[in-house]
Amino acid sequence: MLVGLLVTTFLFIEARRYRFFDFWRMRAHILEVQFFGPILRGEGVQVENGWNEILYQDYRAPNLHITYVEAMGRRLRNNYSWIFVIQVTAYVGKLLIHPAPVASVQEFLMRAAIGPIPGQFVLLAGLAFHATWIAIAIATYRSRRGAGRARPQPPKRDQLLELARG
Repeated sequence: MLVGLLVTTFLFIEARRYRFFDFWRMRAHILEVQFFGPILRGEGVQVENGWNEILYQDYRAPNLHITYVEAMGRRLRNNYSWIFVIQVTAYVGKLLIHPAPVASVQEFLMRAAIGPIPGQFVLLAGLAFHATWIAIAIATYRSRRGAGRARPQPPKRDQLLELARG
C-alpha cells in the first residue's frame, strides 16, 4: 500500500510537470510548422491563418493548454498504468505463493488482511484505488493527440487595446 501511495505522489508531481512540458511543446511545434517549415521550403513566412496572433496572445498572457486531470490521464496511459499493473501483479503473486502456495480462497483472504483489517476490505480498497486511476485514464482519453484542445483566447486587455487603436 505504501508503494501505491508513493507512486501516486510521483504521478501528481509528474502531471504538474507534464502540463508545463505541453505548454512549451505547443509553442515549439507552432514555430516549427508555421515559421521554420515554410522558410525551409522557400515559401517565406505565411501569417494568413493567424498562427502568429495566437502565439503572441500566448506569450502575452500565458496559460496552460491542458488540465491537471488530462495531464494525469496522459501520464497514466503512457507510464504509470504499467507501474500500477506491475505493483498489483507483484502483490497478488506475493499473496499467492509466500510463504507457501495458497490452498484456498479463505487462506488468500487471510493473507491479504492487514492487522485487524479483514482481507476482503483490503482487496476492495485496492480495487477502488486502482479503479480510480483507470477511470481517469479512460475519461481523459482522446482519439487524436490534442483533439478538442481549446486555442488560447486573447485576454480582454488586448481586445480593448485593439478596439482603441482601430
